[in-house]
Amino acid sequence: MTHSLGEFRPQLVLNVMDRELGLLGYVVIDRTIDGCSSGGIRMTSDLTLDEVANLAREMTLKFGFLNIPCGGAKAGIIASSSLSKEKRRQVLLGFGKSLGPLLLSGIYRPGTDMGTSPEDLYYIWRGAGRKVRPEVFQNTESGYYAALTVFITAEKLIDYLGLSLPNCSVAIEGFGKLGLSVARLFSDACAKIVAISTIEGAIYNPEGLNISKLITLKNKFNDKVIANYRDAEMITKEELLTLDVDVLIPCAGPDTLNLANIPHLKAKIIVPGANIAATGEAENLMFERGIHYVPGFVSNCGEILKHFLLAQGLGEKDIQKMIKERFGRKISNLLEISYKRGIPLGRIARKISWQRVKNMEERRESDLRDKGLLLKMLTKLSRSNFLPYKITVMLKWFMKFMTNPYVNRTLPKDYKGDSSAI
Repeated sequence: MTHSLGEFRPQLVLNVMDRELGLLGYVVIDRTIDGCSSGGIRMTSDLTLDEVANLAREMTLKFGFLNIPCGGAKAGIIASSSLSKEKRRQVLLGFGKSLGPLLLSGIYRPGTDMGTSPEDLYYIWRGAGRKVRPEVFQNTESGYYAALTVFITAEKLIDYLGLSLPNCSVAIEGFGKLGLSVARLFSDACAKIVAISTIEGAIYNPEGLNISKLITLKNKFNDKVIANYRDAEMITKEELLTLDVDVLIPCAGPDTLNLANIPHLKAKIIVPGANIAATGEAENLMFERGIHYVPGFVSNCGEILKHFLLAQGLGEKDIQKMIKERFGRKISNLLEISYKRGIPLGRIARKISWQRVKNMEERRESDLRDKGLLLKMLTKLSRSNFLPYKITVMLKWFMKFMTNPYVNRTLPKDYKGDSSAI
């Protein structure tokens, strides 16, 4: 994989080890903002440290693009999806135990990712030593909001190119929780979905696939859905990527778009549901070929937006309405700048993200300086013989509160409460 991490290296790179099981995986904290970072935990048999590092960088770019005060991180477990239930539980508990200091301190806040579920998070937290109820992790991730921002991004590109969504053909690589949600949104908008894939292969019908039927079969046969859908031609996963379609949505693993297949791509628009779906060289080559590509840290940031806005007290309906109205406007602005300047949209988005990350880091340093001056003043007051005892005790408690880096996290000064992240 050829993603450049540039001059900014990750802050923390760890091999996650277990005394009995050996190497379990990796955790990479790309950046911490205000003492915390966040990113999902994935589980695959061919996971590499390089992949985890690039995914952590992608998370930093997402938070920066959305102007949310949090650093990017990622963790990965090297394990097959075919592990027995008992062996899987053992691996998850061991992984959580090794990550305990990072998890319990709040430095790293994990979520689900490729190959992991809310139930897996439950066992990881148990391994870390935190007692949690299993129901806390139920239905925490559906893929809907990431799919929603993917759909909105594709919709804006379609409009910008003067196409009509009901007349567009769509191919979706990957039919997991995200790919399925993407398929449902495009189907509801009357677009023609002509191909999908799973790890078992891909199916193609130029007249369109029946998404309702595919979802029913998916629930019954999981990845073998493609073998049980009769009204389509079996093709390879590689052939799906090069189909002559209007819109291609990669929702599978990293670097599925690379120098080997870019010359053969025929899609007009490519909007990833997956992170790091294309190498850096591939992005540049797609732009040169006139393929309209939006990087994943922009297009699939919906789940982060959802959790951030939920934390600000907004309800699901308000969040959906806000994302549909304001995220779409954000994409339109990026498109306009890209075409006016004649440079790739991804390059513009990265510049915006890094500037915001820099601003957040500088703001944090300024807050720490201000806090230091306040603590110095409070220390002098607490040592004064002229203050009543109760006030002295309260001052000492407040000083302890102020020096805890995991409380009283400050939002950006330009945060408007309901819309600045969008």
